[in-house]
Amino acid sequence: MGLFTFQEIQAVCGGEFNRSAELTAEVDEVVTDTRTPMKNALFIALAGERFDAHNYLADAVRNGAALLCVDRNKAEKVPPGATAILVESPLAAYQALAGYYRRRFPELKLAALTGSCGKTSTKEILRAIFEHAAGTGHVLATEGNTNNQIGVPRNLLRLTGEHRYAVIEMGTNHHGEIEPLAEIAAPQTSLIVSIGSCHLEFFVDLNGVASEKSHIFAPESVQDAVFPQECGGNDILRKAASRIPGQYTFGESPESTVQVIYHGGNLEGSSFELIETASRKRIEVQWNLTGRHQALNAGCAAAAALSFGIPLEMIGEAIGNIKLPGFRMRKTRHRFVLWLNDAYNANPDSMCAALNWLSEFADPAHLLLVLGDMGELGKESLKGHMRVIAFAFENL
Repeated sequence: MGLFTFQEIQAVCGGEFNRSAELTAEVDEVVTDTRTPMKNALFIALAGERFDAHNYLADAVRNGAALLCVDRNKAEKVPPGATAILVESPLAAYQALAGYYRRRFPELKLAALTGSCGKTSTKEILRAIFEHAAGTGHVLATEGNTNNQIGVPRNLLRLTGEHRYAVIEMGTNHHGEIEPLAEIAAPQTSLIVSIGSCHLEFFVDLNGVASEKSHIFAPESVQDAVFPQECGGNDILRKAASRIPGQYTFGESPESTVQVIYHGGNLEGSSFELIETASRKRIEVQWNLTGRHQALNAGCAAAAALSFGIPLEMIGEAIGNIKLPGFRMRKTRHRFVLWLNDAYNANPDSMCAALNWLSEFADPAHLLLVLGDMGELGKESLKGHMRVIAFAFENL
């Protein structure tokens, strides 16, 4: 059985076919890159600032596309003899198809998360918890940091009947991006990991960041909201979450649903406590991640896991041996020098979190910082960079 019939594609995406098409015909996969090997595929012709897949439609047909999804204003680019559905927006069609497909799995337990810092770390922690609860192979999580307008539908289309849980990461740098992604994902639990000084060129201030992130709580499917007990724009998050039956907070305050007590760490790992404040249950965690910020990420993931009925003891068992992907505090020793590579998108909050971690064990007399610049801070750029420099001088 194929993935979608032509009739389904037209019903979900709208638009019209460029030629007579057999509506019962099927496609077996959805592809957005002409370089990808494909067989009997629906090819979505996406366009961005630096590329336009409409220029490569012939390649898609040669590589195995059975149907092209094309901007109706670029219909002339469809190769002779190829079948295409002409739509208002191929990206919107892609997202709509992903949302339609996700709803084929009503029993799936899906968590959607966003935040200024810590999204990918929290996703990996929550993935580990879900895999401990359901078993390897039964959890789908966002690949890498494919968390944008294209990445979210791509990840949803990876779902199979084997998956019992899913963790879908969502990023944004402009207003109006989070809510459509949350709607197609239809999460039962939505998480906001943090609110910080990121993308201020577009969001202006922390309230702007919080306002955009809070739209992850918008879908009617959301039954539980997870967010920091204390953060910038917290009143905005609380207002957005007020209609949701279950509300979970995390943080170092004893008023949090999940309280995090960080004990400290070194290059090899750290320890902290997680306390479920309502029941006063607590667990001690020793893991190979380091820094207060990672302990708070664990608190966020734990709150989400609790919302799905996973007990605190199982959460503790799951996260002890977690490892993060990519260049996050990767340690390399060369002769007498220890290199710490934390090469990832940064903002003033994440930069200060990394420096705060260094302050726990590094000898300032033998420490050399090589700090990259931080983009998309707008008029706050100078202030944000000076904040990081001041933090370094005060703490290292």
